[in-house]
Amino acid sequence: MNEYTQVFAVGDIHGCRELLQKIHNKILKASKNVEGQKLLIYLGDYIDRGPDIKGTIQTLIDFQPENFTKVFLLGNHEQMLLDFMAGKRNSLYIWLGNGGFETLESYGTDIASHIDQSMELQDNEQIRKQFTRLLPFSHKNFFNQLQLNYEWNNYFFVHAGINPDFSLDKQERETMLWTREHKFFDSKMTYHKIIVHGHTPAEKVEKLPCRINLDTGAFYSGILSGMMSDSKTEKIFYLSSNASRT
Repeated sequence: MNEYTQVFAVGDIHGCRELLQKIHNKILKASKNVEGQKLLIYLGDYIDRGPDIKGTIQTLIDFQPENFTKVFLLGNHEQMLLDFMAGKRNSLYIWLGNGGFETLESYGTDIASHIDQSMELQDNEQIRKQFTRLLPFSHKNFFNQLQLNYEWNNYFFVHAGINPDFSLDKQERETMLWTREHKFFDSKMTYHKIIVHGHTPAEKVEKLPCRINLDTGAFYSGILSGMMSDSKTEKIFYLSSNASRT
């Protein structure tokens, strides 16, 4: 296992590129003059809903600070994109109902021309072909390489959460991407690791003994949140970027 001097994690971004750039600046400031390798984990849901989805993905790809290892987790929204690209049944309708319209438009897909006067969607296959053609290769590669979870020391990073009835190595894909079950959120169990997740927006970062929720609803609230763990002191610090502040 790599020894990292600092470990950072960032919650759900949802196309808010400006907030992402601001939190990147805070990460650079927090890591300045700190020696050793750092780890930066993004918890998924980079796309949908927000104002600049294509720009967000490009910013994630381009951000290459020195002495940082980056890990990108898969969110349920990226899974919907991948399902659509794979041609799964009803995948476009499901995705559009969860913010996919903004992603398609961000990449230049002419989605409006495929909706008739009754608001029925036409030519799913044509939309898929157009989107696939417009999606840059580096972005396609980005989506195809996303991970389901990541473990480091006392932390288990995952997009949505886990099922407390199963050990961490027995978690189901659907659970890790979609869960909002009360038995996870209300559980007082300890899992030998702290679960760091996003997916379910909260007014502020939820800091509990068994889990940390970093999703503060960036698209709705204008606040993108993250955390930093200092390996030497084992202290946790929290970061946020606000749409109205630098």
